[in-house]
Amino acid sequence: MAKLSDDLITISTMLMTASGRGEVIRLAGELNSTILKAMDLEKTGAIPKQAKALSATIKFTSEELKGMSKTFKKEFIAGGCVAHIIKRPSGKSGVYYEIRYRRNGYNITVSNKDIKIAKQMFIAATSRLESPEVYRQGAVTFGQMTDEWLDYKKDKVHIRTWQTYKMHAEKYFDAKMKNTNIKSIRTAKLSEFMSQFKDRPRMYEEMRILLNSVFKYAVLNAVISHNPVTLLPFKRAERISRRSLTDEEIRAFLENLKDKRFDNVRQAGYCLYFFGVRPCELDDETHIEGNFFVCRNRKRKNGKIEYKKIPVPSVAREYIDFDKPFKSLYKDNTYTSRTIKEALPSGLVPYNLRHTFATTCQKFVRPDIVDIWLGDSSERLVGRVYTHFDDKFMCEQMSKVKFVTI
Repeated sequence: MAKLSDDLITISTMLMTASGRGEVIRLAGELNSTILKAMDLEKTGAIPKQAKALSATIKFTSEELKGMSKTFKKEFIAGGCVAHIIKRPSGKSGVYYEIRYRRNGYNITVSNKDIKIAKQMFIAATSRLESPEVYRQGAVTFGQMTDEWLDYKKDKVHIRTWQTYKMHAEKYFDAKMKNTNIKSIRTAKLSEFMSQFKDRPRMYEEMRILLNSVFKYAVLNAVISHNPVTLLPFKRAERISRRSLTDEEIRAFLENLKDKRFDNVRQAGYCLYFFGVRPCELDDETHIEGNFFVCRNRKRKNGKIEYKKIPVPSVAREYIDFDKPFKSLYKDNTYTSRTIKEALPSGLVPYNLRHTFATTCQKFVRPDIVDIWLGDSSERLVGRVYTHFDDKFMCEQMSKVKFVTI
């Protein structure tokens, strides 16, 4: 630990006295490696976590430079491809990393608890810059920030969620709003904008979430100092309770799926009925492990990855060919989902099958067991292991459930 500290002091001192650009780049790379080594040691407990913020420089690779804007890239390369990084304590034992670049009119700041994500955010913050005048004058428009946020968010939420964000932004943010300097937008103006959704509760909720996300992203990137959406009241729209199918409707649905026009969605329809998964949870990650149907729980926030295991009902094997790969319902936009809807009774949607599964299972097993299968309980899976119930017990519970079939 003492040697690591000495190395940091030595490299930092050499950086301050370095004269040539080549020497600065070399030393910055060494310092970056030393910092990453210290982080690895900290994670293993070899050195204690620091209570105070630690400051150093961080270097970006040539591959990472490709994602930056051309104008900024020239400036950044001239400066040695080095930015300022600060490691700050967060909570009792956590930390987050803040990367800054404040030079020649640029003022870029991003932060994240994962240093790799922080670097990605920094690159994203530069990708749309055409001139340092953008930051000198603070002339970042609302449209630019919205586009940047959409780019950043694209691989961090389900594709359907991202498409909804993009569709709403394109439909409701007009040219005047997009071209407005984001620093000049006040709560009163946003309240006026939101008034068009006063009679549409669900749309009001979705648009407030979208606006809040864009402005919050701008605050975290130091483009603005405060979030004007905070003062807008959050009104959660009342959800319409989706009913389960009756026994007659289930038989009609299963019979309809036999039709040739449902060949491409038949397996998906059966999975929605026998496993109660959300339509968005049927994708390339879905698979069978022994006696369990395994899929990713898509209702976990902040990018948390969690899987759920649902015992395979014996009757399901008569309907589903588990040797075939599972297909996403949304690869062809909403086509597959709409086709399944055609097999359902009028007025019902694929999500009604999830309610049908829950209702059916709760007639035969405890509700908390069903909650685990649905992925709605606090007693959930961590990776592939149940926290409270073993596989044998879960299979025994599923064997008690009597599904309506034809």
